[in-house]
Amino acid sequence: MTTDERTEESGTTLSDPAPITGEHPGGPRRDEQPFPAVADGVREYLSSDSSGHDMHHVWRVFRLCQRLAADVDADRTVVGCAALTHDIHRVIGEETGCEPAETLSEVEIILEDAGVGRDRIDAVRHCVAVHDELAFRGDDPQPETIEAEILRDADNLDAMGAIGIARTFAFGGAHGTPMWDPNGHEYSQLYHFEDKLLRLREELHTDPARDLAEKRHDVLEAFYEQFRAEWHGDA
Repeated sequence: MTTDERTEESGTTLSDPAPITGEHPGGPRRDEQPFPAVADGVREYLSSDSSGHDMHHVWRVFRLCQRLAADVDADRTVVGCAALTHDIHRVIGEETGCEPAETLSEVEIILEDAGVGRDRIDAVRHCVAVHDELAFRGDDPQPETIEAEILRDADNLDAMGAIGIARTFAFGGAHGTPMWDPNGHEYSQLYHFEDKLLRLREELHTDPARDLAEKRHDVLEAFYEQFRAEWHGDA
């Protein structure tokens, strides 16, 4: 993949390095950032995904993590590396049913190859291990660091709003799940709104994420109501 292709994939340009490097005043220099090398290690896992957990999702979560981390003074290298590696369990899980915590050895190899230090590797491992848990389901463990909270928030934000709706139906198409079963006999993508998406706003840990979530939540609610109305011929 060329540099131009890589920057297009991440939604950045060479004149705007901050989203890909985490640069900010007083922060790490571009040549100290491991993000391009980490992304190269992750790409082989996610390149064929069609369920909404592809590299585009990873880069969106990355950019949200950088934005949230800047607002709450978190370690932007940790959250960036965590964002890039957080979903490789989904590809491995297609074959083995792995939970995120079961793929930490693969995450660690990617980070070591990219030159990430031991302390940050341990911090990223925790972020990845707990990012997929939801308090309303009684899942455990919960985040113990601000960086883990940020990854959880960023990943949940990408499941909300217009992008979240598109990803929901992409996932359903990839896995053969119906759009809706109005009789409630089988899990459907519209039921996923009730089961998870419309509850994500209450799961968020950081104030900046809660602010971003308001409009995205409104989009989810409006789509949900309009879908049901159109299904029944009422709109």
